[in-house]
Amino acid sequence: MKKLIQVLLVLGLGILHAQAQSQQGKIKGQLTDKATKEAMPSATIVLLNAKDSTVALTTLTDTKGNFELAAVPFGAYRLYISFLGFKPVNRPLTVDADHKELALGNITMETKGVTLSTVEILEEKPPVVVKKDTVEFNADAFKTRENAVVEDLLKKLPGVTVDRDGAITAHGENVTKVLVDGKPFFGGDPKLATKNLPANIIDKVQVIDRKSDQAQFTGIDDGQTEKTINITIKKDKKKGIFGRATAGYGTDDRFAANLSLNVFRDTKQISLLGGGNNVNNLGYSMQDQISFASAGGGGGMRGARGMISNLGGGGGGGGITRNWNTGLNFSDQIGKKATFTGSYFFNDTKTSTESNSRKQTFVGDSFIVNNNNGGSLSDNANNRFQGRLEYNIDSMHSLIFEPNLSITNANSHSQTNNISYNNLGDTLNKGTTINDGTGQSINYGGNLLLRKRFNKRGRSMSLSINFNRSENDQENINRSSYTFYNPDSISMFNQRNTVNSTNSSIRANLTYTEPLWRDNYLELNYGITRSENNNNKYTYDFNDVKGEYDAFNDSLSNVFTNTTFNHRGGINIRTVKLKYDYSFGVNLIYNNLNNVNYSYLKQKDTTITQHTLNFAPQANFNYAFSRNKRLSINYNGNTTQPTVQQLAPVPDNSNPLYIQLGNPDLKPSYDNRISLHYHVVNPDNYRSIMTQVSGSFGTNKIVNSITLDPKSGRQTVKPINVNGYFSVDARVSNSWPLSKTPGQNLNTMSYASYNRDVNVTSGKINYTNRLTITQSANLSYFYKELFDAGVGGSVNYSRSNNTISTGNIGLTNYFDYNINADINFNLPLSFMIGTDITCTMNRGRTPGYNLTSTMWNANISKYITKKKDAMIKVQAFDILRQYISVSRTVADNYIIDTQNNVLQQYFMVSFTYFLNKFAAPTPRGGREGRMMFGPGGPGGRGGGMRRF
Repeated sequence: MKKLIQVLLVLGLGILHAQAQSQQGKIKGQLTDKATKEAMPSATIVLLNAKDSTVALTTLTDTKGNFELAAVPFGAYRLYISFLGFKPVNRPLTVDADHKELALGNITMETKGVTLSTVEILEEKPPVVVKKDTVEFNADAFKTRENAVVEDLLKKLPGVTVDRDGAITAHGENVTKVLVDGKPFFGGDPKLATKNLPANIIDKVQVIDRKSDQAQFTGIDDGQTEKTINITIKKDKKKGIFGRATAGYGTDDRFAANLSLNVFRDTKQISLLGGGNNVNNLGYSMQDQISFASAGGGGGMRGARGMISNLGGGGGGGGITRNWNTGLNFSDQIGKKATFTGSYFFNDTKTSTESNSRKQTFVGDSFIVNNNNGGSLSDNANNRFQGRLEYNIDSMHSLIFEPNLSITNANSHSQTNNISYNNLGDTLNKGTTINDGTGQSINYGGNLLLRKRFNKRGRSMSLSINFNRSENDQENINRSSYTFYNPDSISMFNQRNTVNSTNSSIRANLTYTEPLWRDNYLELNYGITRSENNNNKYTYDFNDVKGEYDAFNDSLSNVFTNTTFNHRGGINIRTVKLKYDYSFGVNLIYNNLNNVNYSYLKQKDTTITQHTLNFAPQANFNYAFSRNKRLSINYNGNTTQPTVQQLAPVPDNSNPLYIQLGNPDLKPSYDNRISLHYHVVNPDNYRSIMTQVSGSFGTNKIVNSITLDPKSGRQTVKPINVNGYFSVDARVSNSWPLSKTPGQNLNTMSYASYNRDVNVTSGKINYTNRLTITQSANLSYFYKELFDAGVGGSVNYSRSNNTISTGNIGLTNYFDYNINADINFNLPLSFMIGTDITCTMNRGRTPGYNLTSTMWNANISKYITKKKDAMIKVQAFDILRQYISVSRTVADNYIIDTQNNVLQQYFMVSFTYFLNKFAAPTPRGGREGRMMFGPGGPGGRGGGMRRF
């Protein structure tokens, strides 16, 4: 069945492609100055569809004034040619079977502008514009389906990919924030913006290497950048009410409902979201509840590092999730000087998971296997508020304040059954662990940035203050019963522990910049940070006589306080030239750490004080070969403080086979990172390439020291500081245009990484070497208004070995393969059909985990009104019932293969209503709203030209 589907898909694409090729022509010519007869390079050539003046193709003339538009579909067009300071040329023409190659010969242009009698083009908007740190796409040049959302538009942009779960990658880097008109939308959560805002209101999509607010103000790069997308709203869509509401019900009591309502009025934006479903569709990014997913603990992965590869066809991954959510986003300009953006979002997520796993732990020339099966049920309710106030006090002073608050209530239940044996087949232990927990986490804080410019250009001062505090209260019940066979013994415990912890930090940083001489600037900065972590853990054993937890366990209880003072002072020099800029400097970091631990077992305090001093140089170099080609080289050093969980000396025995200890003697780690970026974007043909090479190394990295008892199979881990690690990786992202039509792209990504990690196993240094190679390709194609498709695939190879093992023990080689296709057809009578297929395979893993997953979904929908504001849809999910979820984790001296339960086949019928009401645009000179066009009249989308 799978092969038949793939063959039909290839044949269908081939037939459509061949048909399209047979009905295409070519237009070419040369552009010269009528007065001087000289060639005119870099003039803009735009081919407009005659019926609605939308952009069909665009190009630029070469150095000799020649241009060519290839693969032009048969039809009637207008050729529009523009060059600054010259009269635009507007010429009708037709490409058909009798005129497949139009040689226009020499076209001359005259100086000075004229007014067109039938077409008034006030502003030309090319599909792609490249700026210093921004690639800007004109949304109208990339066609999307009726009532599409922003996510559908992003999938058509060169160099941008969106995976099944909605995660965005731009030029090979993960997009961490999405802004609307430069302002956060629900705190900048990418999925809340891209899955809810309609595509037809978008004017531009800007992919930005966004610098910090501090660096944007001073102009001196601090090395803090994040890949951000800013979507700007069309001027005629800034006043209106729009949104959509969907309700659906399916087999097995599956349901899905969501509402998106937006009220925009000039600078004011109000957005309301709400919904619920039990089909694993979150539609937002998990934030605070990730670290609080299991109040009962029982991890066994604290401090683990390594590679995680997944096999799954979509639908939210492993487990079955029921989710309710609602949120409100508000943004407005207050007077002429201030802008406020705030959002509130609530979600309640309940996840049921059943899993089987196999863990291999390597010890010299042998290994230990742990086979686990079990299940868990977790319920997390999270409220979060985020705000941003920007106040321009005057031309010299500004203020930015960003408060935040998050409250999470969680409860969980989990049960794990385990059996362990060695490589000889001898059973070491077997048993069951049950964890139940409830808890609450409150996080709040804020950032304040005060900025001042002086009359002397380049002189500035800024003060940033950051405060954060978290309060966590948990109560956990841990019950365990294990039988050990060498020697024979039984270990049982039934305990309740309460954990109360608070973490707070306040940081202040003062920065001053001063111009030195022409194009050179000096930056001085000083910052101080104080953080305090308190962790109180009280453990009680179950009293069988009284039937309650009242026996205090002093060996598993203590009070721990960690206080850190951090001083950071630095100097940087920045030089700015026409084509390049660079900065270099050094920071001096002094850290004073004070740990106080009260042990109930020893009835005394233990105090540990540490002082560390680090030099952290940094350097940045940027060179612009041209407006479209840039090179960037960066180096920076940074320190990382140990967490309170790593410092706390009280054992965590929630997993009796994986006892976790703390280490109050831990030192801060220091990391050096070097990166090189090379980015080329050709706005003429949408071709782009991004190359990134980076490496890191450092000292005092915090890793696990593992002590393994080969007889019982029990492990005890303790975090320690080590040296000798490094990593290097390289990534090349390409976007290849398939034609001159925007939106038809082939995006490829090549990635390779090699890293060496260090840990200590049974007192011996163990180096783990890992190699990862990934190649992926994604194709976006559409044919007129009838058909659009996305086809892609990837291959991932991973190899890992460690020095503590001998022979082939500890050596792993495995592959992950992925093939996917998403195809949609527009049919007569307002019918639409679509299907998507994802096939994932893994090979080279543990027997029983070399599995293949095929996810095939399909849908048919129809607009039931002439205005296309109401739609009925029938969906089929996992038609073949062959979807599974498998993942592999490689870390330290072990490998874990896991298979989770998944949401499988169901069918659903849904109804969607679209609301689109916008105010008429304000006329220029009191008369706007009048559209002037020649033959063909108005209609369709803007196609890259703003029309009046």
